[in-house]
Amino acid sequence: MSVPLLFSHRLHRSDYLLTAVYWGLATLVILPSYVLQFGWGRAGGAMLYNIVLDTGAVFLLAFWLLPRFTQRGRLLSTFLLAVAGLLLSGVLYQFGYAVLLGTSNMWTFPALIQGIIRHGQSYGVLGALFIGKRYFEGQRDLLLAQKAQADSQRAQAQSELKSLRAQVDPHFLFNNLNILYALIQQNQEEASHFLSCFSSLYRYLIRHKDADLVPLAEELRFADEYIYLLSHRFGAAYQFTQTMALSEAELAGLYVVPGTLQVLLENVVKHNRGDEDDPLRVTLDVRPDALTVRHRRAPKRTAIESMGTGLSR
Repeated sequence: MSVPLLFSHRLHRSDYLLTAVYWGLATLVILPSYVLQFGWGRAGGAMLYNIVLDTGAVFLLAFWLLPRFTQRGRLLSTFLLAVAGLLLSGVLYQFGYAVLLGTSNMWTFPALIQGIIRHGQSYGVLGALFIGKRYFEGQRDLLLAQKAQADSQRAQAQSELKSLRAQVDPHFLFNNLNILYALIQQNQEEASHFLSCFSSLYRYLIRHKDADLVPLAEELRFADEYIYLLSHRFGAAYQFTQTMALSEAELAGLYVVPGTLQVLLENVVKHNRGDEDDPLRVTLDVRPDALTVRHRRAPKRTAIESMGTGLSR
């Protein structure tokens, strides 16, 4: 994510509007005193010179000098430029007013320092307004950028969750239908129980296909039915156990993405070989802050045919 700069070189329409409003109000305050002292002709010229000089100084400060200051490696050069700019502004301030207002004795060192101070006071208010405006604009842009990033991440997460909920390997469906067919021929009572678990599994997925979260207790019951189907398919090649490190009250307050355990358990049998003589022991560990599936790695020797479901290794 790119972070908006606090100070940039770009001038916005609102910057010109702020300048116009400021000088409109400042003219109403300053011009009458100039007119009383020097008359309309000299006062108008001095006011116009003041507007041009102060606005130029503020624009150089806010849109050129401060952006340089925020760049690494330019602190010394920026400081020297700032000092030179202050001296130049004092000279221009004294020179301009000496010419326009007809004042004399303007070129002594104390007068030059006084000119720098008076000019700093003159454009200080406008400079503070611009710097404050740019600060709040930078904060606003930063918040908008963070919100846009959060919205993008949320949309991506929702898309991934929908994909996760839709992931039931077609091979799993066909294999279990074949198991059901064989059980019907051999043991109708067992076949009835198998069909009950099989249909319950799909009802769960269909019922929660649009839900972002489901109670963890429901997901664990779903996992038990899924493990039951896996045990009929693979026999004792995979041994599943569950450890619970929380109370029923704590369990009731926990939620999980529907189908999460199905994908994790499917991933175990998809990428790891099991053998009835040396079964792969899989532990489902349930804790208040984590839901973990643990097992030793036993990669299958043959290439795995991917159906685009499950997790990558």
